[in-house]
Amino acid sequence: MPLTNAELWAAALGYVLPPVIAVVAQPRWTGAVKGLLMLVVAVAVGLGTAYFNEQFHGKSIVTCVLTAAIAIGIAYHTVWRPSGIAPGIERATSTGDSGGRHAAVEPGA
Repeated sequence: MPLTNAELWAAALGYVLPPVIAVVAQPRWTGAVKGLLMLVVAVAVGLGTAYFNEQFHGKSIVTCVLTAAIAIGIAYHTVWRPSGIAPGIERATSTGDSGGRHAAVEPGA
């Protein structure tokens, strides 16, 4: 069975989205939280691709969401994580403190 245009778009977007997801994800987050973030992005991609390809109905929506989720997961684990790009982006955009040091001036100093 050939893929629809919406499913192809969901797969293509899923392949290139792990670096974008890494901008939001933080290195200190657990794998479960990062996985949940990926699923939220996959749902948004699936809904969007189905809607913009005028296939916004039951089976097409579910298929687009699942296609996006699989593409994001495979791309992350085969390309973006082994290359160090996604983890590097996570570290570079981390909002946490480094080593517990704060830039603020301590009281009484």
